Amino acid sequence: MSENYLHQPVLAEEVARLLVTDKNGVYVDATLGLGGHTIKLLSALDQKAKVLGIDWDPEMAGLAARNLEPYGGRVKVVQGNFAGIDRLISGEHLNTIAGVLFDLGISSLHFDKPSRGFSLKHDGPLDMRINPANPLTGYSIVNHWPYEQIEHLIRICGEHRAGRIAREIVDGRQAKPVETTAELRTIIEKAAPFHGERTHPATRTFLALRVAVNYEFDNLTRGIQKVMPFLSKGGRMGVITFHSLEDRIVKETFRFMAKMGDWKLVTKKPVTPSEAEVAANKRARSAKLRVIEKV
Repeated sequence: MSENYLHQPVLAEEVARLLVTDKNGVYVDATLGLGGHTIKLLSALDQKAKVLGIDWDPEMAGLAARNLEPYGGRVKVVQGNFAGIDRLISGEHLNTIAGVLFDLGISSLHFDKPSRGFSLKHDGPLDMRINPANPLTGYSIVNHWPYEQIEHLIRICGEHRAGRIAREIVDGRQAKPVETTAELRTIIEKAAPFHGERTHPATRTFLALRVAVNYEFDNLTRGIQKVMPFLSKGGRMGVITFHSLEDRIVKETFRFMAKMGDWKLVTKKPVTPSEAEVAANKRARSAKLRVIEKV
C-alpha cells in the first residue's frame, strides 16, 4: 500500500539543515506520515542518533514502521496524538530531546484514498478523520451541527461566502443526509458556483471540516506547549504549516516564546519551497517552515 500512496515530504532538505544541532541526539518526528522526514533526518545524523516517530493514524504508523525497518533500532514508531506528546516521549523513557518536527500537512494517502473522505476530488464517505477511532466525523458536523456553528466554522477558515454555504448545507440535509464528499461538493457549488477557478469554491469548507474533525488548532497549541520542557539547550523545534491560520498560530506562539527569554527565533521569516520543489510537488506550494531554538 505504501507504494500506491506515496507521500513526498516537503522542505526535507531545509528541515535537516535547520533542525539538526546535535548529530548524536534524539529527535522526534511528531507527524511521521510514511517516514519521509525521518529518513532525511537519519541521513543527516550519526549512527548513534535516534528518531522517535509519532503518528495519530494507526494505518499510517503501520506503513511507516514497514518503510523504516531498514533503519533498525535507530527509529521507534509509536501510534498516538501529538497533543499528548509529553506522555509519548516519557513513555519511551526519554528526559530530553535534541529536536522535534511538526509537519501539519495531510498525507497524500489521506487525500488520494477516497474512503478517508478528505478530498473534494474523489467521491467517498464524508469522514475526514485522521484516526478512525475519533468519534467526530465530517458527516456529524454537516448533518447535525446547527447553522450558526457551521457558518462560524467555515467563516474562520477564510470563506467569505460562509453564510450562503452554511444555509445551503442546512437546507440540503433536510431532504436527505449528506453522506459523501461529492454530495457536499454539489451542495456548496449551489451556493458558490464553480467556474474553473484555480481554487475550487468548496476548498475552504472542506478545510474547515477537516480542522474541526481532527481538533487541529487545539492539538497544535497543546503539542508545542507540551514538548517545550523536553528540548535540551540548543535543541530546535520546527513546524511546517500549509495555510494561514496555522501559520499565524505558530508565528505568534514562537514570538511569545522568544519574548520569554529562553528561546530564540532561527527563522525570522518562514522558509518556503524552492520553485524546483513546487514544480516537482504541487502540494508543497503553500508550505511554510518556522524554527525556534531553546537557549
